[in-house]
Amino acid sequence: MDVNALFLRCRFWFLDFIKGSPIRKQYNDVKYVETHSKQQNSDIIDSKLHSLLDYVHKNSPFYADINSFDLDDYPIMNKVSLIENMSQIRVKDDIIPGQQGQVYIQRTSGSTGVPLAVAQDTLKRQRRIAELKYFGKIVGFITHEKLVHLRTWNRWQNKTSNQIKLENIIPFDISKFGPEELEELCNILVNENVVCVRGYSTTISSLVNYIKNSPKKWVFPHLKVVIAGGEALYDDVRQMVKDYMHCEIISQYADEECGILAQERVPTKEKDNVMYFNHSSYIFEVLKLDSDEPVKYGEVGRIVITDLHNYACPMIRYDCGDTCVLGAPNEFSNGYPIIEKLYGRRFDLTYSTDGKAISPLAFGRTLKNFDSVSQWQFVQLDEKKYELRLMLKSGYNLSSLKEVNNLFLEILGDGADFNMVEVNDIPVLASGKRKPVINEWRSK
Repeated sequence: MDVNALFLRCRFWFLDFIKGSPIRKQYNDVKYVETHSKQQNSDIIDSKLHSLLDYVHKNSPFYADINSFDLDDYPIMNKVSLIENMSQIRVKDDIIPGQQGQVYIQRTSGSTGVPLAVAQDTLKRQRRIAELKYFGKIVGFITHEKLVHLRTWNRWQNKTSNQIKLENIIPFDISKFGPEELEELCNILVNENVVCVRGYSTTISSLVNYIKNSPKKWVFPHLKVVIAGGEALYDDVRQMVKDYMHCEIISQYADEECGILAQERVPTKEKDNVMYFNHSSYIFEVLKLDSDEPVKYGEVGRIVITDLHNYACPMIRYDCGDTCVLGAPNEFSNGYPIIEKLYGRRFDLTYSTDGKAISPLAFGRTLKNFDSVSQWQFVQLDEKKYELRLMLKSGYNLSSLKEVNNLFLEILGDGADFNMVEVNDIPVLASGKRKPVINEWRSK
């Protein structure tokens, strides 16, 4: 038993109790909705939605002319339209229910080229904390156990020494992530008895590849789970974490504007590791790529979110830019639809020569079988022109990858203009993410 984690956990909940249990109440609400059926939750969700829409009609100038409880009557917003209308969307601080002090400004990294600053009120911040605790617990991470958070830490985002101590979190900066940093990270995981690692999927890929190829046999006896987000989690990375870090890995879908939107479950019994929406805090729509009509099950669509808990900056029908394949409810989803495949950013979705969307996992599932490939990036340059950029391990060259060429042509379809090029590096974005799949044709 980690006595320090137990002490910090008891301390946190005791202080919450003294304040009236605001986070415990949010936690219990998340737990109730997530463990009950869609039908059982309908009154709860309807009440939250009605309260939000009534509030924004009365208090947000942007929505003053819309007096409706039907989401279809509200405009779909994206980052650009939010920024352009932010002064009218924002609610005055002194009329936000439950607000304590100034609102918190949550900033996105701008990895899509459009940075966004979203105000979040006190109750929304408490909700995000409750979500982190609940969704961590259901995959094996109990709050206040030792956690390493891998991201680009800077003076705007870094944690104070007091936060590090009380939250039991080790912030590890990945702005430089070479062999020295990777060895330092592995030593931290061992010496600090780390239970959970959280980071971008590509960061986890770099870590587990280092562990796999290291002459030293690394053992992490206390590590229970890796939580990967930010990008698609590829099969080879998933399997390597299990083989070389000897723990579970789950994919979590979240954004900085809202919070945790969906997550896999452990242990998973479903094929292809489906994800479950966070219906306790959001209403989700999955709409067609070229219209505002709902998709059918099995179709690719864009994810549109209504945040039920942010009254400072209402996020109503927010098109976050991500895409997924919507799946029918299964035996584990309590009557709710699921995410069969999460594709990520709409403009990073690539297409075969006949215009069909290609799952990013198709590329990863092919390349994982070739030990010569260290890192890769697939780029759609034009409608039928593609490029696979490869970092190869020492002693290998492109002539050893003729089979890759044939397999990718099968994926891309007839008439594909496909080339493989060897590169020395795959660039990392300022956010710390490394994009495995890019569509330069659609983003022109």
